[in-house]
Amino acid sequence: IEEERCYICGNSLEYMIEKYSRSVADLILQEGLSSFLIGILPSKDMVSREKEVAKELKLKFWESVKNELKREIGKRVRDLTNINPNFEDPDATIIIDMDRNTVRIEIPSLLFFGTYWKLGRRISQVPWIKSDGTKKYPLSIEEILQKAAELVNAERAIFHAAGREDVDVRMLGSGRPFVLELYKPKKRSIDMKLLEQAVNNLTPWIKISLDMRVHREFIAKIKSSATRGYKIYRALVATRNPIDSEDLKNLEEFFKNRVIEQWTPLRVIKRRKNILRRRRVLEVKTLQLDSNIFEALIKCEGGLYVKELISGDLGRTTPSFSEVLKTEATCIELDVVYVQKYI
Repeated sequence: IEEERCYICGNSLEYMIEKYSRSVADLILQEGLSSFLIGILPSKDMVSREKEVAKELKLKFWESVKNELKREIGKRVRDLTNINPNFEDPDATIIIDMDRNTVRIEIPSLLFFGTYWKLGRRISQVPWIKSDGTKKYPLSIEEILQKAAELVNAERAIFHAAGREDVDVRMLGSGRPFVLELYKPKKRSIDMKLLEQAVNNLTPWIKISLDMRVHREFIAKIKSSATRGYKIYRALVATRNPIDSEDLKNLEEFFKNRVIEQWTPLRVIKRRKNILRRRRVLEVKTLQLDSNIFEALIKCEGGLYVKELISGDLGRTTPSFSEVLKTEATCIELDVVYVQKYI
């Protein structure tokens, strides 16, 4: 009597489970993983035949062959390796591509939410490479974070921040939120404090604090928070003509809850689209240091170009400190002292 053959898998299901289980088990042991997750890319022909049968029998619900393979291969791999699958945070996902007859490994990044402080100037967030291949600035935050990547044998560290400050601007006070991504780590169990110490011991100019592990969707929240929260800046301002306490009092009054219109600054127009943005200055407090120099604390919405708020940028930002003081004003030093964590 001729054996009946399964129309969907051609009686090959048990063979596939055994074959791929052994390939996956060998890969897990070779990579030294302590947990895993199985992913299946089923044969297109098998999926097509499965849908055909479901349609013919008018099935509304059924368990797919894909799910059966994932479950059974996972159980078999567990028995072969004595390593349990982890559905939340696996060391790696093993992808079985049945059409290509391949087994590959995907190692998820380790993601940490934290805060950084930039205590010096001429420090970029990521390496700034000039056309001749040399670095424009000697130090960047992302380069320093590579030390953390070494501790977990990751390919590299990737820096995701809630906004950015210019290279000549310090990040003080509250610090700025960021996510540290360690790409393709071979080691997943690591004390965050060890990562902190390794990075913080490298230079006195950059410090970090790591708070918790996060998932990838948190990166989008971090990036969008840059324009939703408010920030406080400390600016050292020089004016062409002398000013007095009455001028500064008027400046403070004028910029209470004031909307600012800014075209893309001339200093960045070559690399950014020329658009009009509106941001609100919530409050300004000043301290006169000399007849032509004063310090200003500026509380404003995220995304405001503070240097141009002060100078006016040849009329591209209005109103500006220069406009209100009726004399040319220039920001000669700028620090971020507070970033609202709006996450």
